[in-house]
Amino acid sequence: MVKALRPEQLLIIADHFCAQHGVELLSFSDLAAAAAVPGARFDTVALYSSSLSASDALATYLRRLQPLSALNDEFAVVAAEVYRRWCTHDPT
Repeated sequence: MVKALRPEQLLIIADHFCAQHGVELLSFSDLAAAAAVPGARFDTVALYSSSLSASDALATYLRRLQPLSALNDEFAVVAAEVYRRWCTHDPT
């Protein structure tokens, strides 16, 4: 199931990553732009049909935008994994 990711959710992931690895968030706007990727739609048509393809796209855009001072590739992997797990989590 593909879920929309709010910028605040990606910011939480980034804050934890930055604290753990000693890097800084350089661009809130780049982070917000990347957060829009997984849940992107044209009219009612989702761009991504699975959480895997949406998380891959999220990682790709984080690598392109480089919102952190360093370790953007590693952050992209972590953010994509957290997103994938969130999409597949069944609270019941």
